[in-house]
Amino acid sequence: MNTTRSANPNATLREGVGVSATAFASGIWGTALPFPSPLEYSFGYLVQVEKGCVAVDLGWNSDVAWSTFTAGLNRAGQTLDDLIGVVVTHVHPDHYGLARRIRDHTGAWLAMHSAEVPQIAADAAAMDRRVGDMTSWLARCGVPGSVLTEIHSEEAEIQASTATVLPDVLLADGDQVPDTQGALVARHTPGHTPGHLCFHERERNIAFTGDHILPRVTPNVSRRPGNGDDPLADYLRSLDLSEWVDEKTLVLPGHEWAFDTLQHRTEVLVQHSLERGHEIEKAVAAGASTVWEITKTLRWARPFDQLASRGRRQAIGETHAQLYWLRNQGRLEVKDELVEYWSVVTPK
Repeated sequence: MNTTRSANPNATLREGVGVSATAFASGIWGTALPFPSPLEYSFGYLVQVEKGCVAVDLGWNSDVAWSTFTAGLNRAGQTLDDLIGVVVTHVHPDHYGLARRIRDHTGAWLAMHSAEVPQIAADAAAMDRRVGDMTSWLARCGVPGSVLTEIHSEEAEIQASTATVLPDVLLADGDQVPDTQGALVARHTPGHTPGHLCFHERERNIAFTGDHILPRVTPNVSRRPGNGDDPLADYLRSLDLSEWVDEKTLVLPGHEWAFDTLQHRTEVLVQHSLERGHEIEKAVAAGASTVWEITKTLRWARPFDQLASRGRRQAIGETHAQLYWLRNQGRLEVKDELVEYWSVVTPK
């Protein structure tokens, strides 16, 4: 990695000092926003434009994240009054959590891809449907009743972190972001979520990649309610960014640190998916048949039984996505009953 074009503020955060508005280029700042996760923080970015500034992603909904966000604005020489718009890569709570506060305290517009809108629960009925859909999905994956009970016990936490704020602007692939005079362009990169967007700042050749490509962690690609039939296939197709980036592009991701080794990182992510697919095929051939059983046999960053409930749901979703990718390649098959039962395709 070219260290002159990279920044890793993780050590500073671990010391409790915090990072506000690190300057990555002229007119581009990144603020590390803390949230409750092993990743510790997500990045929100500011892009200076003619009328003020546009934010890329909003962190977790907490007082400390909000105060860090406003401190980052101030460090960049901006205020809430200067914030004219917000573009979001996706509506996960560590990227869209401050949306309500932005709407209440500023006149900034909020923009996202249309495929993210179904993930927003704008009323109580929609919230109840989301929780119910998650429970039904986990049951189909063969998750034991005791774990489903645990999910219900976390219903308030799930609801509290679900996006509820609808956007003002919808962006499609290739659209120019409003108020940026064409410098910032949206790129649709589905996989992590159906409407995930990356953004290319063309004047400075900077790519904001959200959770699509991270420098160390493999982004979670899950087949869960609302994420489509084959999100892993979508993700692998979306990894080809050659149409709008090159070897000189500086990547500003949603977590960890900036980097400029995009091609190498993309190759690593593709290889990881291939290796995970072979691991899952071996597990199914050895007799694991439900998504739950298969997930428990796989290697994770920590032993599966030691993962927190949210981490286990992400692991189940990732396994489910891999299974459907393998099915659509003709390598596995599924009996789709009340519970899905997977097996290796028998040669004819």
